[in-house]
Amino acid sequence: MDTEVAVDQRAAALRLGCRSLMRGLAMELDLGLALSFLILAEEGHYGRAAARLHVTSPALTKRIQRLERQLGVELLQRGPAGVLRVTAAGLRFAEATGPLLAHAEAARQAARQGPSRYTVRIGVPAGTRPSLARMGLAKIVHDLHRSFPEAHFTCRDIPFPELDQCLDDKTVDVLWTSVPVPNATVDSHPLNVGTALIGVVGARHRWAEAGSVDVGAFCDEPMLFNPAISEEWMDPFWLADIRPRRDARLVETLASDHQHVLLGVIGGDTVITTVAADGPLLGPGLRAVTLIGAARMGFHTARRRTDRRGAVLGLIEAFEAVPADTFA
Repeated sequence: MDTEVAVDQRAAALRLGCRSLMRGLAMELDLGLALSFLILAEEGHYGRAAARLHVTSPALTKRIQRLERQLGVELLQRGPAGVLRVTAAGLRFAEATGPLLAHAEAARQAARQGPSRYTVRIGVPAGTRPSLARMGLAKIVHDLHRSFPEAHFTCRDIPFPELDQCLDDKTVDVLWTSVPVPNATVDSHPLNVGTALIGVVGARHRWAEAGSVDVGAFCDEPMLFNPAISEEWMDPFWLADIRPRRDARLVETLASDHQHVLLGVIGGDTVITTVAADGPLLGPGLRAVTLIGAARMGFHTARRRTDRRGAVLGLIEAFEAVPADTFA
């Protein structure tokens, strides 16, 4: 059920309950006294009932007298031999009070229980967790637990071809990625934080020791490209903002995670671009190259438009609050 609809229904139920209580305020029924009466009626004996209630018989007598004054009727009659008899009014009261006490106990238990626990699954493009860690994910989750103790957070690697649909099919609840998700059922949220792009070449590539290269020259190199990934997600990684696709030398790869993309660069002529935070993590067969003149890459988070759970919205807001200079 949609959260907003559920909230409206609970509010309506609360208003109805308040009106009912207002009508009965003049009586102000003491549920503790009502329970004492039910036990006394069941036992038929003050001594036994008092023992069950852990009070004295005189104290129980006073309880019943107070209840009768509240109700304005006689509930019990003591016979000549001391035997108790429940009056007709007492029988009607007992029949109506049993469910009332059961509801009161259910309400007490509900109030003492915490909210229902749920899991918030954070999706990242497979192999890019180090960049997300740089944004302080661990601290974000730790802080959110204070406001949403019912929420449990997990992180999942999403294969590249599944990025467009992982929210729709509920594999994840929040997706962190470099571009908006091209899906009408999803809300994408741009973040303040951005990062420089670097080139990655094999250790034997002619630019392996160059240190830096003009981004236009880098665009002349054959670049890895996965045709199974949507263009919106793929374009920034072959620098589509610099040249049209017809001028790009794209080499197809079926790699579905970052590590396999890197393996496609080792020992060959093809190159890739990636975020600068990956530079220090490259293996011995790869080299990072600074791209002079390349635009910075931004980040986005996305969620299902209908998912308005507090922890999900809180997570989006926490990502939006990450300082712009995080990857400076």
